[in-house]
Amino acid sequence: MKILKYMSLLMALVSVMTIGFTSCGSDDNDNTPAPTINLEEANIEGDELCVEADIVAMGRTSSILINICDATGKNIKVVHPVTSSKYIGMLNVEGFHVHVDIAGKNVARGDLLKLIVTDAHGRSTTAQKAITEEEDKDEETGHE
Repeated sequence: MKILKYMSLLMALVSVMTIGFTSCGSDDNDNTPAPTINLEEANIEGDELCVEADIVAMGRTSSILINICDATGKNIKVVHPVTSSKYIGMLNVEGFHVHVDIAGKNVARGDLLKLIVTDAHGRSTTAQKAITEEEDKDEETGHE
């Protein structure tokens, strides 16, 4: 009879502990901020567009998408998903640097680059920058 009593008590204790641990789920996902993007460069270099940025995604990057649109931002000329494990699944992407093939896509200075980062919690942030031509090294330093 004593064994049955202790077994019942043990089962009740295990049940209470299981319910307690189950109900104490983590709500950290609700407090995770959306990704932030510092879009530094969107330059045409020959038949490629050079894109440089720093990304912070506290919910880890789930997807990174580059859209190149006309100057109004309405007509998309190029869609380029970034799939490199160097950037996907990361918290911080310092020095994000990709080259997008734009040969024959009529991409011109003044068009808009849109960098869209989505984290693992489904939060997205979009940064945009006007596309410029690659600067001549002599122009940057002031030498001829």
